[in-house]
Amino acid sequence: MKRNLWKWLLLCLLCLGLFACTKGGESSTEVKKESTPSVEEKSSSVERSENAEESKAENKTENKTEAGEEPTILSLKGPTTIGLVHLMEKSEEEKLPYQFQMEASPDALLPEFVSGKGQIATVPANMAAVLYQKLDKDVEVLNINTLGILYVITGNEEVSSIADLAGKDIYMPGQGATPEYVLRALLSKNNVEGNLNFVTEPAEAVAHLQQNPNNVAILPEPFATATLLQNSNLQRKISITEEWKKSYDGVELPTAVTIVRKSYAEEHPEIVKAFLEEEKESIAAVEKDVQKTAELVVKQRILEKEALAAKAIPNCNIHFIDGEEMKKALEQYYQVLFKSNPKSVGGALPEEGFYAQS
Repeated sequence: MKRNLWKWLLLCLLCLGLFACTKGGESSTEVKKESTPSVEEKSSSVERSENAEESKAENKTENKTEAGEEPTILSLKGPTTIGLVHLMEKSEEEKLPYQFQMEASPDALLPEFVSGKGQIATVPANMAAVLYQKLDKDVEVLNINTLGILYVITGNEEVSSIADLAGKDIYMPGQGATPEYVLRALLSKNNVEGNLNFVTEPAEAVAHLQQNPNNVAILPEPFATATLLQNSNLQRKISITEEWKKSYDGVELPTAVTIVRKSYAEEHPEIVKAFLEEEKESIAAVEKDVQKTAELVVKQRILEKEALAAKAIPNCNIHFIDGEEMKKALEQYYQVLFKSNPKSVGGALPEEGFYAQS
């Protein structure tokens, strides 16, 4: 793959990917972030990845999996992995034929999937669309595993709906990325003009709430829950997921999906089928037993504290949605993103072959 393509794709996904939830504590100030590499380190990392993948292409081994090899499932640290924790535990106890690899950021996960080191991945929904275009459509989306994780947090009693955001100072991360596009779409649908103030990370938005509880912040989980645990004057006033459903005729707001290399699925249909059954069972366990899930989330080092995890998990909207309902939700979501910025979905809307048939 050419170097300029790698760099464009990595930078695009860094800007447009889902917020990867980092280590959590009992307060928003204790929700630690992963260290961010410098521009020079990112460039060096990209070049190392390019050289490695060019070498693999020369040996014609890229994207190949030996018969009988355990498939590697890639995921991002945060809500996109929570749905897998019960399967991770089961796989360890029963020696199931899966390898799990969790990465802290899209730029770490991307080369692993592109190279073929990972055959299945749970990724931000827009990243799936970008990969579909950049990998010559050799990507298939299997299901939605996470719905919306954004919430309106404020101490302002006047705020209870999107319409109430008119004229309010709104602080949020995600400028030029999916959070901005989603919020602007909702504001437009409700004929509301909000005063958007963008910050580089959720903790900065929290700081504005601490200075003035009447301000409004758009926060992802688990930052939203951590913030509420710290400050009793604040409330979770609006679910962006629920507002999306109201504005788009009951269609769900997808955040993360499970994808597979289409070529791998064609060669190993039974492996993919078995994994999907296990993933569905794991997600059902998340919905059924929050406390056990919280223990496993800590065990897998997604969050540090069980108390925070137990309160945040129900608001992470971990669900298994496939088939026509998945397709309908993703198509609506991609249309909104494409209208805001075509590059956010890879420059074109995914075609019919992108959506797996259940």
